[in-house]
Amino acid sequence: MAAQRILKTLLWTLSVPQIGISLLLEVFAPREFLTDLNSCISLTKQYGKSIPQQFIDALILAEDHRNKLHPGVDMLAMIRVLMIRVWSGHVQGASTIEQQYVRVVSNRYERTIRRKAREQLLALMLLRRTQKQEIASAYLAIAFYGSSSVGIVGLKTKFGEDLTKVSFSQALQMVAQLKYPRPINPDDAWKFKIAARVNALYSFGNGTANKSFQRIAYRAR
Repeated sequence: MAAQRILKTLLWTLSVPQIGISLLLEVFAPREFLTDLNSCISLTKQYGKSIPQQFIDALILAEDHRNKLHPGVDMLAMIRVLMIRVWSGHVQGASTIEQQYVRVVSNRYERTIRRKAREQLLALMLLRRTQKQEIASAYLAIAFYGSSSVGIVGLKTKFGEDLTKVSFSQALQMVAQLKYPRPINPDDAWKFKIAARVNALYSFGNGTANKSFQRIAYRAR
């Protein structure tokens, strides 16, 4: 518990510059910026309680394991990605759930520093108006899972109207499709990618010192 408090303090401290800029934008934000923020807020209100907890647990485990600790941006993840990029040339993601949600809502996917910075600031501002749980639910309710599978409609098409009956294991496989969207004609290579990702996430959940992820992994057995 003490380690978690220290980590949370570190994450918030590293985010102070972005937090400061986001506070200034509360007063001086351009109209286009506020339009995207209001769209995020509106969709969060609409879908913030639409997705069951097992899907949200799966999303946190797969996409943002420090979600409960950071303020909407994960500077440690960004530092890690930058170091990997410099040392090996490999490109990895460091976006939080909130940032991914902003990206989908704003429909901005350009690979630029400006877009990433904008995304971070919107995520910080959004979290001052809504809750992380609601954002995660709304994200899953509009996310692209692959061919003929978008958002809550896609989830209900696959699992039926009552999503509370879906197991954590099934939810995790669906969340894995955020990274590897289902193609029109799924082949063995795609199925292998999904299986490998799910297995890796189970291993992470069992190996981490974070008790909440250990409980998530245990429930999935």
